[in-house]
Amino acid sequence: MQDAQNLSRRTFLGGAVVLVCSSPLAGCGPQDPQELKIGPWVIPPKTTFAPERFAQLAALFDALIPADKPLPGATATRAAFYLDQLLGAFRVNPPRIFAGGPYSGRHGGADNFSSFQRLTRVEEIRWRTYLEGSLGIPEREFNGPVKGLTEIYEENLEALEAAAQAKRQRGFAFLPFDERHALVGAHDPEFVNLAYQHAVEGTYGDPVYGGNKDYLGWKGISYEGDRQPLGYSAQQMANPEEG
Repeated sequence: MQDAQNLSRRTFLGGAVVLVCSSPLAGCGPQDPQELKIGPWVIPPKTTFAPERFAQLAALFDALIPADKPLPGATATRAAFYLDQLLGAFRVNPPRIFAGGPYSGRHGGADNFSSFQRLTRVEEIRWRTYLEGSLGIPEREFNGPVKGLTEIYEENLEALEAAAQAKRQRGFAFLPFDERHALVGAHDPEFVNLAYQHAVEGTYGDPVYGGNKDYLGWKGISYEGDRQPLGYSAQQMANPEEG
């Protein structure tokens, strides 16, 4: 991850950048990477996006799913980290695409969710094409050129940044909610719908994929998550409203 010295000049002109030692992924220790904070946005260690870009992504997701007490929003659940880790799925092996199973260990059994599955050759081609684009590689372009999800986000976040600079003379990540929301509302609806889908996945999906920090998304909607192998009793199945 880039450090504060490698951030662009625009970031420092747009708002405050500080380092904090309070990682959600590991305890604070001498070998732990430090979080970076850009304005109000916390940048977790080991992000795929550069810190400034991650802050823009977090600001976008916050505009799409803001906190509405008692419901947490995309910021508290670290929904942006879910998308960021999806974009960098192939930085690790096996890639962070399909969590294992059958159990998460939350209600008994082994924690198999944390062991990601290896992809078949066809699955790898499909996911690399989706995330990275076809890049002129013949086996990825049998249906023509494909723009990858990473490039789609890079282009649109840069466009939102340019709009913020032009209209508000501030970086997108440093605008107040109402101004960010207005810019997002005026942006390409196809991309906004795509980003909203990912924000929802990051807010309410299984935490193993990087979002739903501390199960906050589930707690906000009173969802207890996976129940296997514990399962439900016949009474609970017949009367779910009784819990």
